Amino acid sequence: MNQKLTKSEKISYSLAGLGQNMIYNFSATYIMIFYTDMMKLLPAAVGTLMLVARVWDAINDPIMGSIVDNTRTRWGKLRPYLFAVPIPMATFTILTFFTPDVAMSTRLLYAYVTYIAWGMIFTVSDVPYWGLSAAMTQDLKERMSLVSIARIFCNLGMAIAIVVPPLIIASFGGNATGYLVSAIFMSVIGGSLFFLAFFKTKERVSDHQEKTSLIQNFKIAKKNKPLLLLQSSRMLGAFRMGLGAAGTYFAKYNLGNEAYFSLLGGILIASMIVAMMITPWFLKYFTKKQVYMGSLVFGAIAHLLMFLIGYQNMVLVFFFLFLAGMSMGANDVITYALVGDSVDYLEFYTKRRYEGVCFSLHTFTTKLQTAFATFAIGLVLTYVGFIENTAQSAQALSGIFWLISLLPAVASILSLIPMFFYHFTSKQHEDMLQQLHG
Repeated sequence: MNQKLTKSEKISYSLAGLGQNMIYNFSATYIMIFYTDMMKLLPAAVGTLMLVARVWDAINDPIMGSIVDNTRTRWGKLRPYLFAVPIPMATFTILTFFTPDVAMSTRLLYAYVTYIAWGMIFTVSDVPYWGLSAAMTQDLKERMSLVSIARIFCNLGMAIAIVVPPLIIASFGGNATGYLVSAIFMSVIGGSLFFLAFFKTKERVSDHQEKTSLIQNFKIAKKNKPLLLLQSSRMLGAFRMGLGAAGTYFAKYNLGNEAYFSLLGGILIASMIVAMMITPWFLKYFTKKQVYMGSLVFGAIAHLLMFLIGYQNMVLVFFFLFLAGMSMGANDVITYALVGDSVDYLEFYTKRRYEGVCFSLHTFTTKLQTAFATFAIGLVLTYVGFIENTAQSAQALSGIFWLISLLPAVASILSLIPMFFYHFTSKQHEDMLQQLHG
């Protein structure tokens, strides 16, 4: 229980998350507009690609979770994967932003192969990385501190991924070369930092139980009611994950300059980081569940007010985006802490640690969120008559604005529903840990 972490370990773990998020958020934010505007793929085709890739990717998460929980090495069950994955992850990120000079049907096939491979490799990085946060310590304050710092650094990585690429892309005249150079920049730096998750961390919480099959792990996961409710909440709020991708279209077409996304993204990330820094203070007075639900209500109000006021007044748009970012930042920190808590919950009932299973279910949901969000963006763009690289109709501009205002507001409200049935309290958690460890 008294498993303190050094500052060096917390910073190293967090820097690894910064590197990983440079790569992930660069791809998540720019891949759709790269496919439609640079590779000239149809929006509906891209939306379908995103859905297929993310659903397939999501299927791999529980498989990876099972593999992780059955791994036994002298470096632990999580860290070995964090050593193996950075170079392949960087390589396939670069390949996804390469534009082959071939027929459109072949370009689409190339996009499917490289993007699906990229997603599978990212799964190998994501499941053990976040599982490691629960394996480094069971001290609840230390874990909350670790997750809070890591999420701040992860969002700094997101900020770099959002703010820097438009500047690089603009310097190359907005063409495909700019995207490729951005991918190389993000991949080399991000992949290098991710190695720290292996070299500078330690797994302190472990077990030596017999191995279990994938089917057994599915049955075990069904016992984790707090985790299932949390992930149900996240799935109902899936469209909140589309804000970054939608923002690239909003900047380019509604504001007339995609470089504006650096400003929009910078505002959003800055507000998320502010929220992450003050969230531990709120936890002195409110439970994790209350902060989680409060962040959703706050976000719904911010997005709805943005929709009602419109985007003619950009000062107000920036203001409401700042508020929406604070909602996302607080929600983000609490979500990862709640997943870590669910590992302890499951251990209490099974007498075994299942970091891989629990965090693979979390990343599984994240992939599905992204899949449905990007698929919905493609459908909305098609419905409102979007045509790439041209002046858009009034209907198309309104539809793009819905993507960052009305739809995230509805998603935030829907996300509240499962949490009314979430009853795993801090007192229950502490009692369980006392019974487990005396």
